[in-house]
Amino acid sequence: MYSNVKAELSRYNLTVRQLAAYMNMTTQNVYNKLNGKVTITTKDMQQIQSFFIEKAGGAFSLDYLFATNLTTNGGI
Repeated sequence: MYSNVKAELSRYNLTVRQLAAYMNMTTQNVYNKLNGKVTITTKDMQQIQSFFIEKAGGAFSLDYLFATNLTTNGGI
């Protein structure tokens, strides 16, 4: 569902497992959130944004990361 999050994970050679550890969640829970099976909260979104800043040096807007259609470089 959140294709830009998945694309940026891939671009920076990061994994959902690493993201889950950063968020103190199970890998399955994060997969479920990213695939729209479980509601993703604003806090979750902010943690994911912080993950990219810390681990990849990428400062992406929430609008870009959580767009429902894949968009091109929405970095800020």
